[in-house]
Amino acid sequence: MPQSSISNYKYLSLNLALAGAFFYLDLLLPLGFSGGILYVSLILFGFWRKSRGLIIGNVFLGTVLTILGAWFSPLVSELTTALLNRVLAVCTLWITAYSCLISLNLSKEKSRSDLLKKANSDLKKKTGYVQLNRDIALFTNLSRSLEDTVSYSLKKICEFTGWPVGHLYLLGDNGQTLTTSGIWYQEDGGQFDNFKEITEQSQLARGEGLPGRVIAQGKAHFILDLKADSNFPRATLSDDLGIVSGFGFPILVEETAVGVMEFYSALPMEPEEELKEVMESIGVLLGRVVERTRSDLEKKNYSDHLRRLYHKLDSVREEESKRISREIHDNLGQILTTLKIELSLLDDKLIKKSEDVADSVHMMFSLLEKNMEAVRDISRELRPPVLDHMNLTKAIEWQGDLFQEKTGVKFSLHIFPSIIELDEHRSTTLFRIFQECLTNISRHSKASEVYTQIFLRDGNLMMQVTDNGKGITDEEADSMQSLGILGMKERAQVWGGEVDFAGGKGEGTTVTVQIKCDSSL
Repeated sequence: MPQSSISNYKYLSLNLALAGAFFYLDLLLPLGFSGGILYVSLILFGFWRKSRGLIIGNVFLGTVLTILGAWFSPLVSELTTALLNRVLAVCTLWITAYSCLISLNLSKEKSRSDLLKKANSDLKKKTGYVQLNRDIALFTNLSRSLEDTVSYSLKKICEFTGWPVGHLYLLGDNGQTLTTSGIWYQEDGGQFDNFKEITEQSQLARGEGLPGRVIAQGKAHFILDLKADSNFPRATLSDDLGIVSGFGFPILVEETAVGVMEFYSALPMEPEEELKEVMESIGVLLGRVVERTRSDLEKKNYSDHLRRLYHKLDSVREEESKRISREIHDNLGQILTTLKIELSLLDDKLIKKSEDVADSVHMMFSLLEKNMEAVRDISRELRPPVLDHMNLTKAIEWQGDLFQEKTGVKFSLHIFPSIIELDEHRSTTLFRIFQECLTNISRHSKASEVYTQIFLRDGNLMMQVTDNGKGITDEEADSMQSLGILGMKERAQVWGGEVDFAGGKGEGTTVTVQIKCDSSL
């Protein structure tokens, strides 16, 4: 039999025993002496048990026993008075029962109301936890910055929990030392400035202080009284930190703690267990941001490494082109010139020469001229001499005029200021990009005019090359298949610059090149 059923049986037996005792006492006393008033105790017993059924049962039982008492009790006073007392006793029983039932209903309503309030409070709290988790999860998915994400999370957690100060420690590369990230949240006022200053100067090992314990255990940790805690080194550095309680939880990357979010209060505060669970869940979310930030940093370092390698290869290529150009111009050109002279001398020595011999000599002269021109073209393409003997603007003007002569596309140039001085490497970069622009125009744009501007803006050198051709689409400008466009962008990025393409179908194309003039790059 269930324990509750046994308990109910015991109280029911006690109730009946009291009823029997009160009835026996009523029979012993003269009529009108007790008047059945003792049966009120049965109703109060039911009220004490908070049993609606017991109250109702006892009021009926008391009524019956009061009537029976009037019948069997000895008469020592007037019958009318005795009966009137019995009637009043019955009325008292029913009024008492009614009052007890009303009170019981009110008590139940109050209990129900308290339960509803508590349930509503718990629901709001749980909803708040869910909303807090959701807000931080949404922000971590949208943000690419660790600092922005941590600042937002610290603010939301402090506002939700009432902890007035929050801070992030990050684990160093050695995996043993915690250093401050410099990311804080504080309520208005300078109450925690001293604590912040001490924290900024502190490094903690695994297991040391609140953050060290969180890192070592890999789970949330709480200290109710920081001054009484023997393992909180910052408390020994000042008597006025302005904090009493502390709470921290780990930032996890694949179940490995890589940082600690710590929160402090000027009053004794203890976080709820559910809050600890939510904070650990948030720690996983923030761990993804840390992991993403590290991945982005590795990608950036790798890209920078590739860019430096590209710059090195490009420099080597330019130097090699310069060397080969010089070798071709000086050696091969000299050899061809010598051949031409020797052929001319041989032609003069031939006193008698047939028409066929004269034609052959003339053809040989023609071939030598073509070869010498080809040598000059190859040498010029490998390394235009104007780059070594003129400034950038003169070199671009020369290249544009040569392009107009070869293709028939009208070329115009505007430069402000008229002379722009740039170091050799940047000049080479800008000239090669300009060459690639002209190559693309001749191959793809079907333009009849090219307009080029070179000017300075905010410490940057700008070059815009605009044609009136068929125009470039966004897909073509962003295509990874166009090695020429990729090369232009890479060349500019080496100097902290960029290349943008604008245009549309039938609207021509504008290529805007921007590189920094700062020689420190």
